[in-house]
Amino acid sequence: MRLFIFCILLASNAFADIENFVLDSEKTLYIVDGDSVSLQMRIANIDTPEITQPCQKIQGNNIDCGRLAKGYLKRLLTNTDGRVAVTPIAIGYYKRVLIQLYKGNTDIAKAMVEAGMAFAYGDVYKQEETTAKSKKLGFWGFYQPPLTPRQYRKSNTYKYSR
Repeated sequence: MRLFIFCILLASNAFADIENFVLDSEKTLYIVDGDSVSLQMRIANIDTPEITQPCQKIQGNNIDCGRLAKGYLKRLLTNTDGRVAVTPIAIGYYKRVLIQLYKGNTDIAKAMVEAGMAFAYGDVYKQEETTAKSKKLGFWGFYQPPLTPRQYRKSNTYKYSR
């Protein structure tokens, strides 16, 4: 919880330098209680499997690769030394704040892709994704890796419509 509050404080300090920071949708906010909101942020340049998105680590045994990626992100943030740095860079397609996220000197997005626990979204981490695939790291070592999240969302549009 302290890490989350720290991230919000860092983000709010970063936003102080951005003029006219306006959200087009209340969907970006998570209402905690009657006087508290949290801001949904998305790590830029990566995409991870959706929660409940299946894959098979071993043949015939479906697992939830979205929860696996979420757990890996939590462990990465917990086990990496240093302070959290959140830099907002844009508002994304689904009206979420796109951020760069570092813990100490570690680029969290890059670390996720290097470990095979995230897909490169765009060209920024394509080389890291290619290396993870060739070394069969993370999802790439599974019997059946997950579909790209984009393919999964497209085939499950009823769940992911705006």
